[in-house]
Amino acid sequence: MITPYIKMHEDIKSLLEFLNQIGIDGELKSHLESDYLLATDFLERFRNNEKDKLTEEGRVAVGGLHELYKWLWSIKDCSEFDCLKPHLEMLSQSATRINSKTPMLSPVTGKQDDSTNKLIETIVAMFAVKVGSDIDLDDPISSSGGINPDIIFNFDNKRISIACKTLRGQSANTILDNLRSAAKQIKRVRCDFGYIAINAMNILPHNDILENVYRDLEEPFYRLTSGLVDTYRSMSEVARAELLEIFDDKKVRPVILTFVHSNTKLSSMAGNMSTMIKTTFASPLLEGQGNEYDFKFLALVNEFIHQRL
Repeated sequence: MITPYIKMHEDIKSLLEFLNQIGIDGELKSHLESDYLLATDFLERFRNNEKDKLTEEGRVAVGGLHELYKWLWSIKDCSEFDCLKPHLEMLSQSATRINSKTPMLSPVTGKQDDSTNKLIETIVAMFAVKVGSDIDLDDPISSSGGINPDIIFNFDNKRISIACKTLRGQSANTILDNLRSAAKQIKRVRCDFGYIAINAMNILPHNDILENVYRDLEEPFYRLTSGLVDTYRSMSEVARAELLEIFDDKKVRPVILTFVHSNTKLSSMAGNMSTMIKTTFASPLLEGQGNEYDFKFLALVNEFIHQRL
């Protein structure tokens, strides 16, 4: 279903009003404020038929903020919503564009934007609020320093943990280091089992598809993910010993969940349309490992980000 830009404008204003009502306000010169201004400018120019002045940056900001709106609106009345507030407060400094590469530096502090790395945790936490109970979130400000998984919750009579990692490089060694760190977090905590979630947004070739027009999403998705999938495949062969060590505890499930979001355009009878690619995919890193429950559970995350739960 295609959401008209007029409706998206209304929704984004509702998002900012809602965040303000619960005490969350974008700091001056923050990414949240910047994206809101970019989105508002884009939507107003579209409404005034100034199509020659529409920017890709504005379109990306609209898409990212509207995704955040849809996720929050699906859970804002859930009983454990309040546990999300510390993470949502991080939006006042973080880059909310889950659908593109995020800046390394905070425009507020001028320092490395560690809060941006918390965005993937916030999305997974929203999923936990939607489907789970007795949710324990690692505080994004006074966190455990990487000791504990980011999200722990009850689901289907099981205690499940999810450790989230945002990649800053795409080498096999970088990915293995992140997997080791996440596996240690899961091993330390009391849970039945846990999963590793990978935020690949910063290493995806967004610019390769941003300006192109496609007939369907198959080709842009392939162009976005083929390099990463090849790295996973290579790791499963040449780094098998390291992977066996990382996943030596059955509590750490050997199926990783990768988040992919980006923007492109599709051709249609009405002309070229802006569209967002959003999905998660589960990858077994050790041949023959991972079971039906793993894939069914991880598929629920993809259902959540598409508002199908």
